[in-house]
Amino acid sequence: MEIVMESADKKVALVTGAAAGIGREIAVQLHAAGYRVALADLNIDRILQLQLALDPTAESVRAYRLDVRSGDQIAEVFARAADDLGTLSALVNNAGIYPNHPALEMTEAEWDSVLDTNLKGAFFCCQAFARAAAGDKAPRAIVNLASTSAYSARPGAAHYGASKAAVIMLTKSLAQEFGPLGIRVNAVAPGLVQVDRANVNESYRKQFVNMVPSGRVGHPADIAGVVLFLVSPAAAYVNGECIIVDGGFLTGRMLQNS
Repeated sequence: MEIVMESADKKVALVTGAAAGIGREIAVQLHAAGYRVALADLNIDRILQLQLALDPTAESVRAYRLDVRSGDQIAEVFARAADDLGTLSALVNNAGIYPNHPALEMTEAEWDSVLDTNLKGAFFCCQAFARAAAGDKAPRAIVNLASTSAYSARPGAAHYGASKAAVIMLTKSLAQEFGPLGIRVNAVAPGLVQVDRANVNESYRKQFVNMVPSGRVGHPADIAGVVLFLVSPAAAYVNGECIIVDGGFLTGRMLQNS
């Protein structure tokens, strides 16, 4: 499905975690749709390469090193992006980590690292976006990346699942508070998506596919297409929702009758 952006040449989107995988594809598709795009990631080398690939002139794409665990860095990057590209009209909170740590062995630092990146980072990016937009009430959109791990637990991911469940409630809370400002806030919950850095072995992938009615794992483009819908005028009355994009994984167990 092709999403047509209304006056997209005047719109600016900031994507966190844009160096690879889902975030990279979201940034690519937003730019193809006419957005000017601010690429934010800890890996400055990779987003500089992406900036060069999308726009060698850097007129419509800019790269910024950002650690979303730092409120000071968030404020600085949002200000620079607005100066370089124009007032932000869309934010995609994609930055996140998903390590595996058994609960009995998990350290405080491991817990804090996941919650600070996946939850705290998303909140303060939303706050910076809304503060910059407050006043004019022009239509704007935020999309937070949640996960099916918010609904379906797995061993070793207590911190990750908790962070993504919290992102969904954060989305609903901010939809209420930011709605009067003209800002819609929604979330997307991907299932298993094949990305370059995914630490998923082939055996696990095959087992997982057997539980997916669509018969495959997801691709970054599957997620990016839903994000583009949520920031577009077509979703003007969609607010506070979490759209699950998992090929049907959460529909239930795929058990065969003997």
